[in-house]
Amino acid sequence: MQTLHLDLKPVAENYVELRYFVDNPNQYEKRSLCLTEIADLIKLAERDYYVSFFPEDYTVTGRRLYNWLDGSDRWLQPLLDKYRREGIVLAIATSEKLAHLPWEVLHDGNGFLVQRVPAIVPVRWVSDSTVKKLTIDGEAENRALQVLFMATSPLNVEPVLDFEGEEARILEATKRQPLALTVEESGCLSELGYLVDGYDGDYFDVLHLTGHATLQDGQPRFITETATGEAFYASAGDIAQELQFRLPKLIFLSGCRTGQAGNGGSVPSMAEELLKSGAKAVLGWGQKVLDPDATAAAAALYEELSAGKQITEAVACTYQALIKNKARDWHLLRLYAAGNLPSSLVTPLRTRGRKPAPPPSVTTQLFAGKVEVPTRESFVGRRRQLQNCLRVLTQSRDEVGVLIHGMGGLGKSSLAARLCDRLPNFQHVVWVGRIDEASLVSRLAEKLDDNEQRKSLQNYDEELKYRLKRVFKDLHEEGKPILLVLDDFEVNLETRNESYVLQSEAAEVMKAVVWAIRENFTSHRIIITCRYDFEFTQLQHFQKQPLDALQGADLQKKFSRLTAFSAKSQVDEALKSQAQKLADGNPRLLEWLDKILQNTTVDVAAILNRLAADPVELREQVLAEALLQQMDTTMREMLSRGLVFELPVPREALAAVCETIPNLSHYISRAIALGLLEMSHDQALRVPRILPLALALIKETNLLYKNAANELYRLWWQKVEVLTEEQKIEIYRLALLGKEENITVEIGRLLAQFWNSKYKYKKTVVVCKDILKLVKNHQIMYYLAKAEEGLGHTSEAIDCYTKALQLCPLEDEKTRLEIFQAGINFYTRKGPLDSDILNEYIRVYFGILQIQQENSNIRPALAEVFSLTMTFELRAGIAIRENQIELAEFLYKCCLDFYDKVCEIPTKIQMGEYSSVNGLCGSKARILCHLGTINLNQGKTNECRELYLQASQLFDYAGDDHNRAVTLAAIGTGWLRQGDTVMALKYLHEASAIMQLLVIPELEVVNKLIAEAQSEQEKNS
Repeated sequence: MQTLHLDLKPVAENYVELRYFVDNPNQYEKRSLCLTEIADLIKLAERDYYVSFFPEDYTVTGRRLYNWLDGSDRWLQPLLDKYRREGIVLAIATSEKLAHLPWEVLHDGNGFLVQRVPAIVPVRWVSDSTVKKLTIDGEAENRALQVLFMATSPLNVEPVLDFEGEEARILEATKRQPLALTVEESGCLSELGYLVDGYDGDYFDVLHLTGHATLQDGQPRFITETATGEAFYASAGDIAQELQFRLPKLIFLSGCRTGQAGNGGSVPSMAEELLKSGAKAVLGWGQKVLDPDATAAAAALYEELSAGKQITEAVACTYQALIKNKARDWHLLRLYAAGNLPSSLVTPLRTRGRKPAPPPSVTTQLFAGKVEVPTRESFVGRRRQLQNCLRVLTQSRDEVGVLIHGMGGLGKSSLAARLCDRLPNFQHVVWVGRIDEASLVSRLAEKLDDNEQRKSLQNYDEELKYRLKRVFKDLHEEGKPILLVLDDFEVNLETRNESYVLQSEAAEVMKAVVWAIRENFTSHRIIITCRYDFEFTQLQHFQKQPLDALQGADLQKKFSRLTAFSAKSQVDEALKSQAQKLADGNPRLLEWLDKILQNTTVDVAAILNRLAADPVELREQVLAEALLQQMDTTMREMLSRGLVFELPVPREALAAVCETIPNLSHYISRAIALGLLEMSHDQALRVPRILPLALALIKETNLLYKNAANELYRLWWQKVEVLTEEQKIEIYRLALLGKEENITVEIGRLLAQFWNSKYKYKKTVVVCKDILKLVKNHQIMYYLAKAEEGLGHTSEAIDCYTKALQLCPLEDEKTRLEIFQAGINFYTRKGPLDSDILNEYIRVYFGILQIQQENSNIRPALAEVFSLTMTFELRAGIAIRENQIELAEFLYKCCLDFYDKVCEIPTKIQMGEYSSVNGLCGSKARILCHLGTINLNQGKTNECRELYLQASQLFDYAGDDHNRAVTLAAIGTGWLRQGDTVMALKYLHEASAIMQLLVIPELEVVNKLIAEAQSEQEKNS
């Protein structure tokens, strides 16, 4: 591809100098471009304008930018035509406010330049005194593309992005041109640094960093994770520091605003900052980007890069793919480069001697015919559990493995399989079910290439632990660590004293394996998946990782991957909701119910109703009958009480509703070990709904709800800095059921306010109506009114606004004003206007103002009054067009009342305080003119003239000479039509003088009127 350089530098306030050249920066042409021509585009760019659902907007913008560059001399078009067959890299160097412009949408009238075949690709070229031109070079590696993928998803940062879906799309797109996709799971920069340091300096071709990014105090930041999962706002410098001397050739910052300069362009974008730190090429997004568009861009880009295309070619193909699929944000993808832009990163697939990519996943082969696990592409969720397990398996020197335990169907085997995929440097040995010495030795021997090692391991004359010790040591020194996965391990257990212990043969084998690993401090590790925690002294060397049902964002991701539960599903919403409730977040049950919902040959509703009435068939898939027999009366009561909570809650919350349970701590620990009580990554507890329990059997359930609400309010609302929406809903639900009025109103009000801001009006209506059954509250009624307004329910909204005002205490002046403002605005705009109702609203309003004046002297903001009068004025205009003259006149007079009684315009003018009402004088004058016109049309000439005179005086106070002149001209015209030429000339001359000074177009008309008046005077004299 040929490179055409465009270097734009400001030279004066409204001009930039454009220097353009092809190969030699010393042989440039230059021209001067006027910024005034595109000033509106620059202004709109800084206001996030360039995000539109209308493709024609991009076309218009791109055409204007292109024409501005091309100029009247049309220098650009011939250059592009000259190199058209080669494809062109358009290296554009800009600074400050010009950097905001969407150069990617350049359009020559026939199409976007990026759509040409071959394409013309804009590259944001960062030039300086040492970088005179953009060079595209570099030798491609004769192997598969090697990408380092790190997603960041800190705690309490929403929305949670579908980073698993992005990884899956990349793998799917590159099936025919496989790549090696290494995933850093922690989202932590320091861990990213450790991972990169473990490879050769040029091992990774691309770093793909995906997550949320933002501008913080005008500075670009990528929101990464700390070692414990909290948010860390990382700068470009932080990223570069961890990758020092190890920066890949291409960095893709797949986060909002990573390619956007801050503070009006004066602060470089994160992409530019990375270039300054040594990066060669950086991709980023110019502003906020839709998650599906970002994922589609990644898939298209890596499909082309893995096929051996140059970076610029791959980016061009990515633009074209996004445009073809009508991606809204295609143009926000920005490629930044400095001096040397890498060419192709790898050779094409069929190149002789090319090193292939490793298999993208080992799980299908490892678990085939043993246990059903999801493919790498279909796995979702379990981020914190993955992070915990990986930390043990790769970093810990004290622990040899992890025990993943929990109820059947929660995904223990799936998590183990995911861990295998995330640990490709291990040799994986998977054993499902009952374990004994012979089977273990045989399975391990299959992994040994050395015949002597195999013989040593199979020498049954020597004790197992010594054989394992010797083999493990050899493998460790050879850099061949083993990851031993023992799946469905519960078959190796037996009950003893209300808990589980290992069977004797399994215990001997496990003691030998753990001892052999620990004896030499080798890097071999163990993963055990089991329905139950169990007693075994060697478990002190394991991290215990319980699993719980899917919740929140993870559950929504699972729904999206199941045909019947996805957003595009045609299944009845009521049936979907019933099935979701039955599954209770259990992945296996969701998958089973998904098949039932898709089956059109059966009565789905009848099946779901049967399962709801008697869920034995569901339980059989996830619970062993022997386990249910271990629930004694006390355990059953504790778990039944725990059903009061729908979300995982802190242990203290469960204790608050189980005060009557003796030895509670023992029962909680035992329930967790048996999988009867789920434990989340943050130690929160929850009772699975699949258990044969009933809250209704507990006495005094209202008191239970009340205690639960108060405890969660204390533990979450008063102590936790950031609560999720689900946690707020849980507190609200419990408070409502427990009739805790104060908590119900406080949390319900916040939920209603939040949902209204997100246009989720139906949710607000349900919550507010439920609260109002418990307690009458003006704030709840107000949010209900706003929700009804949002749903277009006019009469209901007006009724709620009125009731909210009636309920609002007189002393709460600020809220009363807020309710009134919203209510009267809505009523005036949407309601079937009635003068009596309007009069009542206004009477209430002035009553509120009177209370304010007497009690606290709080006045409404002038902006609020102005907004209100604007609504009245617009509605009056509609009334006039509909020939409702009386209504229009009434509305205009209401406006005058607001200006005079609320803003006290006459009083302040009398006191000479012009500046405090300067802006409102002009608005009041405009209303007076409207009323004057109505009087004029009704033949009330004198009234009309009086109103115009008042308007003229107010325009004078406001400093609005233009409208004052127009009003004076109208007064003069009125006198002229009445035959009073003296008075007519007085006002017309005054209007003419002002118009002449301001060069107002109406001057010609006024001068003709003056001539007409003078002619009439001469006739009459």
